[in-house]
Amino acid sequence: MKVICAGFPKTGTTSMAKAFRLLGYNNVHDHTEHFSYNLENYQRIYEGTATEELFREMYEDVDAVTDTPACLFWDSILREFPDAKVILTVRDSANAWSTSMVNTCRYFTTQNWYSGGHWYSPLVPYLSKTAATVRYVYSHICYYITGMDIIQVGDVTSSDPPIGYSMICFKNRYTQHNAAVQALVPSHQLLVYNVKEGWGPLCEFLGKEVPEEPFPNENVSQPDGKVSAVEQTLTS
Repeated sequence: MKVICAGFPKTGTTSMAKAFRLLGYNNVHDHTEHFSYNLENYQRIYEGTATEELFREMYEDVDAVTDTPACLFWDSILREFPDAKVILTVRDSANAWSTSMVNTCRYFTTQNWYSGGHWYSPLVPYLSKTAATVRYVYSHICYYITGMDIIQVGDVTSSDPPIGYSMICFKNRYTQHNAAVQALVPSHQLLVYNVKEGWGPLCEFLGKEVPEEPFPNENVSQPDGKVSAVEQTLTS
């Protein structure tokens, strides 16, 4: 493990994953990889049946991690890989992040099979063990990020922000998470970074040459909150 991207989702984490690959990091785990390779391991972590040593087993051969669930356990991963560099990806403001996250959450709770978007959604966890595990892990992720069990929120289409979505909770979680990372990671080991800054600060921090390719601009939210990584995770 060489780099831990500790920023919340919707801070450019998918762009960061592609950037890491362009910089020569061969094994990068983004949101999709976490669920593809370590879904059951994260279930064990949330259930309290695993120790932090599991993170070493999971990521010993991985160069970099981004997005959930890994970014929520950045400190545990860092304890297992104390020489890793930490990048805290941020948005322009807590309000900008919260607005983007609300749109994505609205999509999750209205448009997909696992969280109530269809009449058959409540049945899916009973028909598929994998679906049940996905729902379990997502519920914990969402609670950490938002302070609420957004999967259980009812009508999210009648207002903006949706009824049951507390913007205060969203902003507080974002601010508290970022403050913890900045307080606990040694300054020489940490880069606070907005993807709008491009290659320069990132390459300087990682000791890499600036690639010829433009900095990636991946997973840009649509007006309805639908994003490619969400679709890939839910349909793969």
